[in-house]
Amino acid sequence: MTEQNISVGKLGKPHGLSGAFRFLLHRELKNKKKFPKHFLLQQKGSFLPWFVASVEWLGFQDGFILFEEISVIEKAKQFSGSELFLSEKDATLYFKPEAGEFDYLIGYKAIDEEGGEFGVVNEIIENPGQILCSILQGEKEMMIPFVEEFISNIDKLKKEITFNLPEGLLDI
Repeated sequence: MTEQNISVGKLGKPHGLSGAFRFLLHRELKNKKKFPKHFLLQQKGSFLPWFVASVEWLGFQDGFILFEEISVIEKAKQFSGSELFLSEKDATLYFKPEAGEFDYLIGYKAIDEEGGEFGVVNEIIENPGQILCSILQGEKEMMIPFVEEFISNIDKLKKEITFNLPEGLLDI
């Protein structure tokens, strides 16, 4: 039986000239100080290891990552948006077991960068291909796509999720 590779995060856009990437983890690490030494990236149908040179944390599950295999921004641009995978064994070693990956967000205050607090996360709906945040604002329920482009910050201490939402989305 072959071991499965599990998606644990995603690379964002390259940052700076060194080829570092912005990254977002989909799962919660057991310990931030015990970060994986490598990730698997799917290239031409195969999973190839990429070795971590350095990590700089911005939030609880995101930051900047530099790989030994990438040293220039031109090469990094080719891999923007790539999924980060680990073997099942490594995923179990480094990450907490999944409940619902984002269920910890239930009860968090929902804040828009422009308009301020607009509700409370009521439910996380994990559909194939899309995750939605159900946010209650009094009796009104809003569905906000849980995508990297809309999320500015997740603050576990304050129990807040800050969104950078497109203009008019909250008016729908």
